[in-house]
Amino acid sequence: MADIQGGIEKALYALTMEHLAKLADYVPGPVKKRGTRKELLVAYQRDPVFSIFGLDSQEYLGATLAGGTVTSIHRKIGDIYEACVKSILMQALRLSLEQVSYRATLRSGDGDEVRSADAYLQFDRLGKTVRRRVAAFCEAEVARLTSSPNVNLIGVAMEIRHCYQTGDSKRTQADEAMARHLLLSGILPIMPLFCNQSNPGIVNRYRSVWVIKEGIEAYDMVKRFSGFDFMDFLKRNREDFRAPVIALLRSLTK
Repeated sequence: MADIQGGIEKALYALTMEHLAKLADYVPGPVKKRGTRKELLVAYQRDPVFSIFGLDSQEYLGATLAGGTVTSIHRKIGDIYEACVKSILMQALRLSLEQVSYRATLRSGDGDEVRSADAYLQFDRLGKTVRRRVAAFCEAEVARLTSSPNVNLIGVAMEIRHCYQTGDSKRTQADEAMARHLLLSGILPIMPLFCNQSNPGIVNRYRSVWVIKEGIEAYDMVKRFSGFDFMDFLKRNREDFRAPVIALLRSLTK
C-alpha cells in the first residue's frame, strides 16, 4: 500500500508541476498586441484619455494585465485538478484510462454533441471492497435527492471543477443535459467543487441535477473512493505549488 501511495504522490507532483511550469510562458493579451509591457505603458501615456485620468500609471497597467492572467491561472489549476483526480482513481483502483472514461452523444439544438465525463467509475469494474464502498456512497446520495428513488445505479460520473465562478448559459445548459442523461442511464452525476469560492447562484442551480460536493467534501469524496488523501498531499507540497503562481503575479508589477 505504501508503494502505491508513493507512486501516486510522485505522479501527482509531476503532473502539477508540469502544468504550473506553463505559467512561466504566459504573456497577457494586451502585451501581446503591443509587443512589450513598456510599449503598452507608453501607448497609455500618449493616450488623450488614459493620460488624463491616471490610466497611464503602473498601478492601472498592473490591474489591466491581471484580468487575463487570473483567468489563465484558474484554467491551469482546473487542468491540474482534473488530471490529478483521474490519476488518483486510476492508480489507487488499478483502472485503465479507458475504464475511467465515459462518452455520450447528446441532442443539442438541431444537432448532436459528444460529451464526456471527467472521470467515471462503473461498479462492476471495481474490486469487491471498493465496489461496496463506492456503491453505498452513491446510493446514499440518491436517497438524499428523493424520498423514493427509482434508479438502478451502475456507476458514478464526475464533472471535476477546482472552482466555478462564472456562468456561461450555453455551458450551463450542456452540463444540465449531461447530468440528466447520466441519471437516466443509471449513473450518478457528481460535481466536486474543490474550492469554497464558487458562484452560489450557479451552484444552487446545479444542485437540482448534480450531486454537488463543495470544498472539503470534495476532497473527502476522493478519499472515500480511492483511499488517497488528496488534501494532505496538496498541503505538504503547498510551497512548491504556490511559487510559480506568486512569481507570475509579481511579474505584473515589474
